[in-house]
Amino acid sequence: MRPASQIWEQFVFGDGSQRFVWVWFKPQYAPQGLVVRIPNEFWKVEPPFVPVTLRNVLLTVGVDPVCIGMWQLYGMTYQSWNATNPLLDQPIPEPGLGVVAELVVYVAAPPMSFNYAPLPNYSQPATPFAFAPAVVAPGRDLTPIFDRIDVEWTSAMDIEKDLDRLRKMMVDLTGRLKALNRDLSSDERLYSSREDKQDWTDARRMLRDAEQRLRGCIKDFDIGDSSSAGYRKGYEQIYRQFIIPRIPFEGIEGQVEHFIFYRKLVTNLQGKMNNAYLNAVSNGERRAQQVIVRIAAKVREGQTRKTALGVMLDG
Repeated sequence: MRPASQIWEQFVFGDGSQRFVWVWFKPQYAPQGLVVRIPNEFWKVEPPFVPVTLRNVLLTVGVDPVCIGMWQLYGMTYQSWNATNPLLDQPIPEPGLGVVAELVVYVAAPPMSFNYAPLPNYSQPATPFAFAPAVVAPGRDLTPIFDRIDVEWTSAMDIEKDLDRLRKMMVDLTGRLKALNRDLSSDERLYSSREDKQDWTDARRMLRDAEQRLRGCIKDFDIGDSSSAGYRKGYEQIYRQFIIPRIPFEGIEGQVEHFIFYRKLVTNLQGKMNNAYLNAVSNGERRAQQVIVRIAAKVREGQTRKTALGVMLDG
């Protein structure tokens, strides 16, 4: 409900230490959110002090944590899950040298549980307040709003198709990673060096980490905010019931931001899944294959020498 900032606003952190953060509400690249910059000297205050968590920072700047949909920090994106994500209460890591701690917070205010107007409660029969077609004032043209929502939803549907493709690739890759993650055979242990064994231990750890990230992304896709168990069903119902037939309804102007939010939501998931897949292939599958191929070569070489020695002894 705040107007967009014109300059950076300073908020004193509520722990009596006179630490402060800088906030910009509704920047151009996050019109439904805010940006919080934490100065480097913030971490130089001597303890004891209130932990620097996202929840505490949000309360400092007057934002209810329940209202946020997701946030970004140090290039990583996290979902709020209606303020139940335990990372909200974890201390924000101090930035490295030359890095600024900048939080980009996307707000869905009020929280997008579909229990408020103008979004209806889709688990219950439609109410007149939520679904009643609106009477358009003479001369008012809602075509740009219908067109923008149509564009946002169509873009989101294109991204969802790519998400389906990524999910199938991730499931296949998860199976390959699981098959690679094994103990060395007796011959492999015999002919590999200490360095080879350590490299294989490290490779197996990377395989487990990569598989865990893949499974997390698959779970986000299956039951996250962009799934039928999340926000998607509500958006689809609005689109089919009102946007396709071009029927005005109460609160249609506010729906533009919600559809933009959903498109950004699936775009973020697309980036997360792509990154997890590429990391799993590069740092998981390929690395493990390189180590095991190297060990296999040593096994062949050792067995060849053993066979040659046996022939000489027999001769």
